[in-house]
Amino acid sequence: MADSQQPKEREADLNAAIEALNLANASSILPAKAVFGPATTLLTTIRVRSSSSAAIYPKFTPSQDSRINRLDCIELGLSCANVCRALERGTNGKKQDELSPSVYNAINRLVS
Repeated sequence: MADSQQPKEREADLNAAIEALNLANASSILPAKAVFGPATTLLTTIRVRSSSSAAIYPKFTPSQDSRINRLDCIELGLSCANVCRALERGTNGKKQDELSPSVYNAINRLVS
């Protein structure tokens, strides 16, 4: 699935993930914001870096290796987004004192 998709398609998936994280960050409880904010920054950095690398290094010609590295970075960002989506499901509609110990443990592991 992901292997057969082109970088542009995966970048569109990354853009959607960034938008979703921005929404989750705006509506989440305080401990989860410590995860969502940095994750959004990371995904945005990956997006900018993967889309502008050709502009930064115009003398280099694209190669199979650079395409793979670009896809690897995008896939890493999407994996990060999946972790954040799972965390958002664990916090969605709950107050801070209603979070389960497993959600607190997940937040602590992600921010440390």
